[in-house]
Amino acid sequence: MNSEITVKNARKRGLFSKQVAFSAQQNRILNIFFYTVLAGTFVAMLGIILYYVYAYAALSSGNHAFDWLLGIFSDFVYIMNVSLEESPYLIEDSSYPPIAIIVLYPFALICKGVFAQYANQVLTVDQLTSKVILHAEFWIAMIIFFVVCSALIILIVTRKYRLPPVQAVKIGIIILTSAPFVYAVMRGNTIYFAMIFLLLFLLLYKSDNAILRELGYISLVLAGLIKIYPLFFGVFLLCKKKIWASARVAIYTFAFFGLSFLLLDRGMSDLLPFITNLGEFASNDLRLIAGNNLSISSILYKLCALLSIKSAFGAINIIALVAVFAVSTLCAVYTKSDFSRYVIAAAIVILIPSISYFYVLIFTLLPFMQFIKNYDDMSEIRKKLYTVLFIVIFFTPAILPKYFILQSLAVIVMLVFECKEVFKNELLKPKEAKVAASA
Repeated sequence: MNSEITVKNARKRGLFSKQVAFSAQQNRILNIFFYTVLAGTFVAMLGIILYYVYAYAALSSGNHAFDWLLGIFSDFVYIMNVSLEESPYLIEDSSYPPIAIIVLYPFALICKGVFAQYANQVLTVDQLTSKVILHAEFWIAMIIFFVVCSALIILIVTRKYRLPPVQAVKIGIIILTSAPFVYAVMRGNTIYFAMIFLLLFLLLYKSDNAILRELGYISLVLAGLIKIYPLFFGVFLLCKKKIWASARVAIYTFAFFGLSFLLLDRGMSDLLPFITNLGEFASNDLRLIAGNNLSISSILYKLCALLSIKSAFGAINIIALVAVFAVSTLCAVYTKSDFSRYVIAAAIVILIPSISYFYVLIFTLLPFMQFIKNYDDMSEIRKKLYTVLFIVIFFTPAILPKYFILQSLAVIVMLVFECKEVFKNELLKPKEAKVAASA
């Protein structure tokens, strides 16, 4: 009898204990994404193999145009390398925050001997990467990184959205094979950890347990200390008028940011070099005009260059970013729709940073999951629009051209559509009702 009770209690506490069954419509739309992303990944794999053959052939003839592909995993190698340096900011001119470097330190220890072999050689990041990946230690570190991060994301998503087993498997495969996550793995970027901490925040911030809620707030802070813009998801606290909780997030952010430098050998002496490097990185003309930059700043810079008004870019950019950020914040805090809030928050994380590479699109997983969850209650136009937009973002072969204006426009369409809906159906509607009542 006691053993039966124990089994029942274990089921209640298990990963699928709070599962919510999918409707026929939800299963249908999930299958559309599942088979589309899976087919796209298969096509992309064939394309990448052919691309690699061509890249190596070009390299043998002295053509370095494809070095970016041969330098795959370069973010992972670079951050591991700088985490072993006395000062990542003076020696390597790194622009990564301390926490983003520290999280890869355990993986760097696995490869410490490998990096020591090339310490006295002057190599570019791609050249160093091409050498490091030939060692077994690198692949041990990389596989552990990929398995741990991917498993955590899938487990948290399964728990947060109360997915049944079959749907959890399908969504897990979509996560592993969709373009943003494939690109993040290709780069080995620490944005994976920002996503994990952000998901933990979204899972815990509504908890009835005060300790778990506080851990949720700290998770949001850690996500922000790895990639600052996930802090915008604090609108999920502001919309509930949790002012003191929001204030604690701000306090934790400033405190942990300062303390994070103490984990480095030079301590607070690295703060000024970090700020200098970050400013140079964010304002680099070549990065702004690059086709792989998804940000609003990049789009505006390209337009200014096309119209020969580069001198006006600075003013135009600041005005545009302030306006977008202000309107988006108002809509995200005011709306009663969690889906609109997820879309707006994810779009801000992607579009506002001046340098925004393809892997930031992993944050569209959050509005995607909300889309699936709310699918039955959505209007037809929303269903059709977001089905197309998410396929554009998740379709893996789209990585190969290395020009991502289409994905950037998809995110802008999402942001504009949701802000318009909030103004039309929530912000302006009460005023219209008051006018009608007084007439």
